[in-house]
Amino acid sequence: MANFNKQHPKKRYDKDDSRQRPNYNKKFNRLKNAPLCPLCQKSVRDLYSAITHESSNQPAHFDCILKMLREMNELSGNEKICYLGNGSFGIIQSRNAAGKLRFFIRKRLNYEETDPVPEWRKKLL
Repeated sequence: MANFNKQHPKKRYDKDDSRQRPNYNKKFNRLKNAPLCPLCQKSVRDLYSAITHESSNQPAHFDCILKMLREMNELSGNEKICYLGNGSFGIIQSRNAAGKLRFFIRKRLNYEETDPVPEWRKKLL
């Protein structure tokens, strides 16, 4: 096995050198004219993980929406906000019962309406 590693060394790439990784720029910079996030004003390059902003109906970063929800809702020490799926978030409370860590949803936050599909998301389907 040691001889195999000498004959076939691992390829080590420099992160900034696009000549070594020909598809790197295509993979991570998918959209040249990406829409701007209404919360942070940076481009939303990965539309598959974007969520529709409630007031502007434009794509926003998932992390920006999560940060906004944390600021809007007061959380105690054992609570967190997490994504539940289908455009809704939840305030999750953890409890330690009988030596087992249990979670339950204290409050459900329906953030994104999925019934009328936004125009920017129709292009992805």
